[in-house]
Amino acid sequence: VHGSSNPSDSYQQGVSSSVDEGRHILSFAWVGDEDQFAILKEPRSLSNAGAGSSAMPDGRKGSMKSLFTTSNGDANNDVGCPDNNNTTSNCDVMDRPIVELKKIAEAEVDAVELAAGASIAAATTVSLGYITVRGSDCTSPTALFGGPALCIGCLPLADKLSHYKSRREEGVAYFYSRRLLAINENDDRASAYSTVGPCIPYPDHVCWDDSGKLCAIALGLRVAIYLSHRPKFTLLGSVNVMKQIKCGEHSSLISLKFIHNVLYCSTPSSVHCIFLGDVKNEATVCELDEFTIASNTVPVKGLDNPDYSMPVPIVASLSRPHVLSYHSGGLLVSTSSGLRFLPMSHPILRIGTLLAANLTEKARKWISASPNSEHDAIAHFLIRRGRPDLAINELKGLSMEAYIDLCIQYDRFEDLETLFNDNGSTLIHEICDWGRGDINGGYSAFFCICAYFLSRGKIECAKRLTRVSLSSDIDELRVDAMKLAAVIGALDKNDGKNLLEEIMDSMDEVSLVSTR
Repeated sequence: VHGSSNPSDSYQQGVSSSVDEGRHILSFAWVGDEDQFAILKEPRSLSNAGAGSSAMPDGRKGSMKSLFTTSNGDANNDVGCPDNNNTTSNCDVMDRPIVELKKIAEAEVDAVELAAGASIAAATTVSLGYITVRGSDCTSPTALFGGPALCIGCLPLADKLSHYKSRREEGVAYFYSRRLLAINENDDRASAYSTVGPCIPYPDHVCWDDSGKLCAIALGLRVAIYLSHRPKFTLLGSVNVMKQIKCGEHSSLISLKFIHNVLYCSTPSSVHCIFLGDVKNEATVCELDEFTIASNTVPVKGLDNPDYSMPVPIVASLSRPHVLSYHSGGLLVSTSSGLRFLPMSHPILRIGTLLAANLTEKARKWISASPNSEHDAIAHFLIRRGRPDLAINELKGLSMEAYIDLCIQYDRFEDLETLFNDNGSTLIHEICDWGRGDINGGYSAFFCICAYFLSRGKIECAKRLTRVSLSSDIDELRVDAMKLAAVIGALDKNDGKNLLEEIMDSMDEVSLVSTR
């Protein structure tokens, strides 16, 4: 966009503007991936006063009306070309900025003109109309944020401010996208755009991933991530980037960037990454985890006490860093003093980036190489990334309680059955007191696991474990066995009866031995 205060500058050089020209441009944003862009213009009344004439010449207005008039010649179908002669227009509307949608079109130049030395740009622009900005008469559009969906931020007018909030705190924003019918009909006009999703607070930054599915919105130090899946616009979660900040100190994010499904963000003196959970499964909660990669402050825990589940950030003097790309296991960052490389060699960071990039086999090597003492912490991280299968299959150092809990939580009853078939007698003695609490209070882990097998139709496995428990000299296990026999009897009367008789015979033998 050529926004020079003197439009004749481009003609003095002998070359027309490559995209567009004009004064009073307040904001600019690319929309979608089809060479469309939106510009925010100053209020028409100011533009009229500055130009000393109408906001749009009659010739250009007539050509635009012919462009956006239907084939039957109905001029009432104008998509938003402002009519300067409309005496019924609201003065308040004329005093607010307007959002115009344009499209880049390839310029066709004849060979004769090129041979004559014509200096014509390779592209020109076509106006698609003006977007109707949602909001009351008390707000005014002030910023555009580009992406697959256009975000327009509006702030309240000066005379409509609250006494308790700043202008930015009362600002709102909406996303605008083409209606589904317009997409099917290849309708690019501004009138085909409508709001998508709910009203959001006035953002500082808006960032989209390359696929156009994930959208991150920054407000201060808070980042909210949305999943765009037409016609839904779903909030996945939000996270506060800097949890520990000095009292009275104010800071905000200065950049956002998605790289291989990982969101990287930065403050004026630090760089952070945010890992997402399972975004494909709508039935689960998408967990977000934030880690500090580099900062100019020393962590509270110090540098000599590394935590495997919480990487220690690199202490570096960074001046307004912006993440450029991920390269060779680290981040290439642009700062006011030059380029910096920030290594991401911590296992948690490397596992997270590899899984996000769908490089499971490489992540599996890092998982297997981790020390057994840290497997519970790694399992927690993998579960929040939506990969419980890797936690169950690859982490051989998991505690027994964590392994059993994962098998039940994610319905891996076959793995659990194999575990008890191989180590039944040993495990039963180990887990008989888990969760039992006081005497005659609650249910033990043994009873709950057998009940889980029954709920999955594994009656033979539950009966086998119940019989194994009879060989124990622990009275509480026999009580659990009697309860399980009653449950099995409700499913199969004969099996329950036979199992209950075996339990009674076992108890008689124990009492006879104790009498002797």
